[in-house]
Amino acid sequence: MAGMPLDEPPGVEPVAPRDHATALLEALRAVFALVDELEALRTENRQLKEALEGRALIERAKGMLMAVRGCDEGTAFQLLVALSRKQGRKVRAVAADMTTGGAPLPLP
Repeated sequence: MAGMPLDEPPGVEPVAPRDHATALLEALRAVFALVDELEALRTENRQLKEALEGRALIERAKGMLMAVRGCDEGTAFQLLVALSRKQGRKVRAVAADMTTGGAPLPLP
C-alpha cells in the first residue's frame, strides 16, 4: 500500500505532497492565531467582570455613605477617594471593606 496514490474525489486535481505540507502549515498558523485571539478575549472578559464587580462595590459604598452622612453622590465618592489615599489602597478595596463590614463607616 505504501507509495500507492490516494484516490482523489472526482473533479479534484491531485495535490503534490509539498502542497499538503504548505496547506497544513497555513492551517496550523490559523489555529494558533485563533487560540491567541481566544486567550485575549478571555483576559478581556475577566478584566471586564472585575471592573463591573468593582463598580458595584463602589456604588454600594457610596449609597451607604450617602445614607449615613446625608451627603450627595459626588461627596460620597470624594470621601471614598480621600479614604483610599489616606490608607494607600484602591477605592475598590476601601469600598469592599465598607460593604462587607470589614471597616466602620466614617461618621459625620
